[in-house]
Amino acid sequence: MKLMKQIRIRTWKIEDYLQEGMIILHLLLEEQNDGQKLHTKFKVKYHQRLIDELRRSYAKKRSHDHFIGLDVYECSDWINSGDTSPDNEVVFNHLLAEVYEGLSAHYQDLLLRQMRGEELTRMQRYRLREKIKAILFSEDEE
Repeated sequence: MKLMKQIRIRTWKIEDYLQEGMIILHLLLEEQNDGQKLHTKFKVKYHQRLIDELRRSYAKKRSHDHFIGLDVYECSDWINSGDTSPDNEVVFNHLLAEVYEGLSAHYQDLLLRQMRGEELTRMQRYRLREKIKAILFSEDEE
């Protein structure tokens, strides 16, 4: 709890701190370390993990991770309304082709199923959304 006050990660709740601590403790116990030094090793690893997470959250390189974008699933009525201009259709078709080419065969199938209106599981929708965001918001390495 002391580290939670010292290293405040904006997006984390108290449960996140506790869960991260349990994960680190579990990893240390799997390593079969000396029980007397376990407390010290835990404190050091936990502190390092929190610092790493804080740095990652502030990294400009990963600023797109914090971007709250348009949720396609919430805006499906607006997207399917048919009230589009030719310019919008060209942009949409270009982005759709770019996304489709960037996906593996499995995720291409999931995208087609989603576009047909078939029901996907919550995890399938989440993973598909993350893959699409990674394609759309990836920095060009040219």
